[in-house]
Amino acid sequence: MKALKGIGSLALTIVASIVLIVLGIVYFMATVWIIKIGAQWAGFTNIEGNMVVLGACIVTAAAMIGSSIQQG
Repeated sequence: MKALKGIGSLALTIVASIVLIVLGIVYFMATVWIIKIGAQWAGFTNIEGNMVVLGACIVTAAAMIGSSIQQG
């Protein structure tokens, strides 16, 4: 019984990790799009891709760290 419970916990951990990775990728892609649109609206028509990716990385990392902090 303990072995089955351990395997179930391991499977749940793997599934949760995969879901977190997929959601992180989707959130990163959405953030890149939002930053590009926002830069265009602000008048920056010729921005480099590395600045967009850097901004998206910072926003995504801050959101993931902020969501992992629990109050209690």
